[in-house]
Amino acid sequence: MNIYLFGKTSLSGEAFYKFFNFQNSKYKIYSFSRDKKRGYKLDLKKPDSFSPLDNEEFILISFAPIWHFASFLNYLFYHQNFKLVNLKGIIICSSSSALTKRFESNDYDRNLAKKLLRSEHKVMSIAKNLNINCQIIRPTLIYGSLNKIKDNNIQKILLIMRKLKIVCLPSNSGTRQPIHAYQLAEVVYFLMIKLLKEKSKVSNNLINLGGDIILNYHEILESLKNASDKNDPIRKCIILKIPNRIFLVSILPVMIFSPKSFAALSRICSDLSGFEKACEITRNKPRSFPFSKDFE
Repeated sequence: MNIYLFGKTSLSGEAFYKFFNFQNSKYKIYSFSRDKKRGYKLDLKKPDSFSPLDNEEFILISFAPIWHFASFLNYLFYHQNFKLVNLKGIIICSSSSALTKRFESNDYDRNLAKKLLRSEHKVMSIAKNLNINCQIIRPTLIYGSLNKIKDNNIQKILLIMRKLKIVCLPSNSGTRQPIHAYQLAEVVYFLMIKLLKEKSKVSNNLINLGGDIILNYHEILESLKNASDKNDPIRKCIILKIPNRIFLVSILPVMIFSPKSFAALSRICSDLSGFEKACEITRNKPRSFPFSKDFE
């Protein structure tokens, strides 16, 4: 059985590739990338260039944007179905934005949610037609860094805390479930092993996935501050709580220049948690936040 990996150049993809190789698995993993130096050359936007490496059965694991993967799979299913004869399962990362941004006031976020949902439906539909297992994971607030690849979530918060002496938060800030890229890799690997052991049991699942700890924004910032080095400017950042109404009024001018940024700031007041915890799937001990893992 071969594992075909798409999206290795992303933080999550790189974390999974490292994690997989640490397991001394009997299965072989092959990475596909637009850059042939990073694996077998493949552009998901040019699906006709894809060919299975041999006649072995394989599963597809993708951390690439799901809309690119969905279009890729759709093309093969309708035009080159023979390339999918040995495909036995799919594990793919989508995003919790499919849920959390469905009802946003700005077009960008709403369209993103629609694109994610359409892509998920397309992949699920093809998997059902092929009668294979399909697991779609919707992770929320991925963080971490590996091989100079950094997340786009917690890193932004750290940058703000380093630049500003005072950060104002609503007194009743919303909750989140940050998940480290290593935790996501653990979950994907667990699902992969389960899929390989239960090939005959076809199931299609959507998994809304979060970290093991639920925190509000104030707790997130305080945790990052306490975990930072003693000489890090973050240590000097003051986290100030202000009434929610004052916070919302203070960010109103942002809406004039960037509705998307305004929506992001206003979501600080919203609870976007309650997802399945990574430890509930892998049955590992709950990971603290921020979780630090040395891959080297």
